[in-house]
Formats: sequence, C-alpha cells, structure tokens
Amino acid sequence: MVVGGSVKEFNPKILIVDDEPNNHRVYERTLESLNLTFVRALSGQQALAIAHRHDFFLILMDVQMPGMDGFEAASLLLDHPKTCHIPVIFITAFARDETFEFKGYSSGAVDYLVKPINEEIVRSKVSVFLELYKEKMRLNHAYSVRKIAEEELRLHKDKLEIIVRERTEELQSTLNNLLGTQDQLVESEKMASLGRLVAGVAHELNTPIGICITASSFLKDENEEVNEAINSEQLTKKKLNKYLASTGQSLEIILANLDRASELISNFKLVAVDVSSEEMREFNLLDYIKRTILSLRPEIRRTCVEVIVSGDESIVVYSNPGAWSQIITNLTLNSLNHGYKNDQPGKILI
Repeated sequence: MVVGGSVKEFNPKILIVDDEPNNHRVYERTLESLNLTFVRALSGQQALAIAHRHDFFLILMDVQMPGMDGFEAASLLLDHPKTCHIPVIFITAFARDETFEFKGYSSGAVDYLVKPINEEIVRSKVSVFLELYKEKMRLNHAYSVRKIAEEELRLHKDKLEIIVRERTEELQSTLNNLLGTQDQLVESEKMASLGRLVAGVAHELNTPIGICITASSFLKDENEEVNEAINSEQLTKKKLNKYLASTGQSLEIILANLDRASELISNFKLVAVDVSSEEMREFNLLDYIKRTILSLRPEIRRTCVEVIVSGDESIVVYSNPGAWSQIITNLTLNSLNHGYKNDQPGKILI
C-alpha cells in the first residue's frame, strides 16, 4: 500500500481453505509470527467468492473437501483474470506421487504440503511467498513514484519552456520594434536625441537577452539529459533533484534579466514619449534627470568618466520634460566628447 509517497506497513492477507475449523486454528497459530491477516474459507465455492473480493498474496488449499475439491477450486482460480496471479499451495493427507502432483500443478498449484504439517516447513514456505509479495509491492511503489516524477518533470519542463518562450518573444519583438524605429527618428535635433536613446536602450537590452538565451540553451541541454535518463530508465531521485534545482536557478536568472530588460523598456517609454512631445506635465526633477542619464549609459561606458547625479529629491516641477531631457543629454554628451581626452578619467557632477 502506497501512502504519502512511501510504502506503508500493513498485514498481507492469506486465504486458508479447509473444511475443518480446527485446521484453521492450527495454521493461524503456526503463522502467527508473520503478522498476517487470516481469511477463512470452509469450501471451494466459498474460497472462489472470497478470492474475488480480496487481494491475497497466497492461498493454502486443502485438496480433499466435500463438494468442490481443491483441484477444481484452484483450476477455476487460475482461469479467472482477477485471481490467476495468486499462488496456491495444496495441503493433502495423502503421500505424494507423480500422478497426484501432476494433477495439482496442472490445476495451478505452486507447491505441496503433506499432513500432518511440519510447522517450520509451513512457516518457511509461506515466508518465501510473503517476501516475494512484499518485493512486488516495493517494485510497484517504485514504478508509481517514477511515473509521478516523470509527470511532474514533464509539467515543470512544459511550464518553463512556455515562460521562457513568451518572455523571449516579447523582448525580441520589443527590440525589433525599437531597432525598426531608429532610422525614423533623425529628422530633427529632437528626433536625433531620441535616436540615440533608442540605440542606447537596444544596446542595453542585448545583455539581458543574451543571458536569457544562454540560460535557455542550458535548460534545453538539461532537458535532453534528463529525457535520456528517463528513456534509459536511469533517472534517479538525486538526478531529478539536481535537475529541478538547476532549472530553478536558471529560471531565476532568466526572470531577473527579463525584469531588468522590462525596467529599461519602461524607462525608455517614459523618456522617449517626453522627447517627442511638447506636452507639459508635473514630474520629479531629480528622478527624471537620473532616468535620462541611465539612457545614456552606453555612451558613458565608452569613456573613463563618471557621471554623478545628486540633489533635493523633493523638487517637483511643472514643465516640458522633453526639453529637460534634450538639455541634459546635449550637455552630458558635449562634456564627454569635448571635455576630456581619450581614456582620460574624470567626473561630471549634475
């Protein structure tokens, strides 16, 4: 029995078929140490009815019974799909001979016991079938665990692939739109400034997108490796846990870089709209200047100059943010291009 992902201890059932109640008590006392659940049947007909309602690991069947004898009952059990897997040990008061044994084995028996029974022999033989049954249960449990793990792995992989594909397609589409717009934003000084902004954001997006592609490639290789392990039936719990941990880390890397790219795009949208618009609005001056400098980061990185923005964080102005963006951009780029020689370190304080 499988409960909560483990094999729960239970008392396996054994069916004892004998028309003498005293014999039942003898067998039960003999097998008491094996911790079994004993089920009694006093005839072959009763044994058939009971066997169809329970799962027995073994049947001890008396051969000589009134009405339906043990041979007939065992033969009917063997012919029925619900009971054909249950091993039967015949118990007989007659000495064994080849003809008798052949009839028993033809009826589906796996062994014989001769009355009066030897308690040690009975316990030993029943113990063998008990261990076989327990091993079968362990194998069934292991198979169930593996199927559950494979299904969880498949769902995890499918979900991961969908997330990566959707986010990557979204970013790639945004990047393509930005690059496609770049050539159209050079008609005036205002549009030229926006063009530099687009190029800078596109350049900045290359890093998180590149990391996402690398992580996606790693996930693909990991998926192929685990699929090979599944197909070759070599998928271990340790390997599955390692895969889940590595895919979780890769997903965190992907999501972190997608968030970074999303922030860049959000910042670009705000500044880009302002650059191309004459609309007046209220905005935080220090925060807006920092956003503008952030959009110039690719240009700043080509130099050895550090740009530091500081000031009163509470200043809010009502003005044209696009004009502010143009002024800050032009002043910063002019300072970078003309205020310092090549590779000359310095600072620009705003």
